[in-house]
Amino acid sequence: MIQVCCTAGMSFRLAGGSTMLLKRASGLRIVCRAGTLWVSEYRRFDDSVLQAGESVTVGSNRDVVLSGLPDAQVALIS
Repeated sequence: MIQVCCTAGMSFRLAGGSTMLLKRASGLRIVCRAGTLWVSEYRRFDDSVLQAGESVTVGSNRDVVLSGLPDAQVALIS
């Protein structure tokens, strides 16, 4: 698992089912540019699965785990 502090404007690829942990992601918009992306916010029961062109905005200061299903191109926007 890759662990990163949230950096707005960052774009990356999650390949082969790899995962990434975003620390304290409040207000960050997570955009799936290509592929399929699984988004799980710590202590929330409803995960999101995003397809290309879809996004979700993190509404709390919780950590977020991202994973490609099996891979995804991701952008983080403030």
